[in-house]
Amino acid sequence: MQLDLARTLYATPPTGVILVSTIDKDQRNNIAPFAWWIVVSKEPPLIALSIKPATNTYRIIKSSGEYVIGLPEPKLLDTVYASAKLDKEPDEFGKLGLQALPASRIKPPRIKECQVNIECRYHDEIACGDHMLVIGEVLAVDVREDILSDDDSTLRANLKPLGHLTKNKFLTMQGNILEASEPGAGKE
Repeated sequence: MQLDLARTLYATPPTGVILVSTIDKDQRNNIAPFAWWIVVSKEPPLIALSIKPATNTYRIIKSSGEYVIGLPEPKLLDTVYASAKLDKEPDEFGKLGLQALPASRIKPPRIKECQVNIECRYHDEIACGDHMLVIGEVLAVDVREDILSDDDSTLRANLKPLGHLTKNKFLTMQGNILEASEPGAGKE
């Protein structure tokens, strides 16, 4: 069955929801949720966000050149959803019941309640239809102690991402680690 092209997004797997914190020229902290983002380079480490240009977050990133990507866990579901409704509040951290922590390399704050905080500096952008693909260079990554691991697969498995389905519907993305056999392994 053919799907209406306006529903293309809903025929793809959900991606993890993030909270992006910025600070504007008047020193107001801004927090906004995003579900369209991806790592685009390992060296240098680059992460791309798909952002509507009319948003406050996009304007702040363009003017300040800095932002923090926070990875919330499912227990922050209502906070994530509420953050989408805020626009230029004087204290968005307080309004959402979140605690701002100083970042190590940039001005916008980290979000204490997030599992991971990734400090980024604006690198480039690409126009993509009604969105801009904003690419940021990763300057620092802070991981909560209870998630941290020397083994990368364990570190990733310890994360509790929250996926966005549609409107106010979300999905936990916990799963089991499965290990594939190397091609040809065990064959003579």
